[in-house]
Amino acid sequence: MERKSKEIQAVKEQSLARTTVSPFAWLDDMDRWFDNFRRSFEERLWGGPLARWTDSDLRVREPLVDVIDKGSEFVVRAELPGVAKEDVDLTVTPDGIEIRAETNRSRDEKEKNYEYRERTYQALQRVLSFPEEVKADLAATLNDGVLEVRVPKKEPTPEPKPVKVPVE
Repeated sequence: MERKSKEIQAVKEQSLARTTVSPFAWLDDMDRWFDNFRRSFEERLWGGPLARWTDSDLRVREPLVDVIDKGSEFVVRAELPGVAKEDVDLTVTPDGIEIRAETNRSRDEKEKNYEYRERTYQALQRVLSFPEEVKADLAATLNDGVLEVRVPKKEPTPEPKPVKVPVE
């Protein structure tokens, strides 16, 4: 019995010796968490799939888009915040659609005690392919920063219906 307790004590001491780390080791974990957060934040705002550099070194953002198959048509919804109807350029081909928007605004105020200038530039572009051939006639609306484009299919298909699958 005494021998077993000594063996258990020795194992505990070995495991404690192996797991004892610096009291500041948690700072390494914090650094890693902040690096991951910073990296994901930068990718979301300035890199990755949402934005890319163009030849002119100006930032072009890819707007978030939904493509919905309604059977006889495709409905494309794109988020274009701060874009006016006049700044949107749509191109439809039998294979897909290209959405472009560019805004360049400036505001100047000059008073007796101060001078205020603000300039904003925004470029958005997204190219989408449709799984079926479409007609070139379309209807587009822009409301509250959401562009909705209805593109009729060349040959309508029945609207896909969800299927309930039992889980075992």
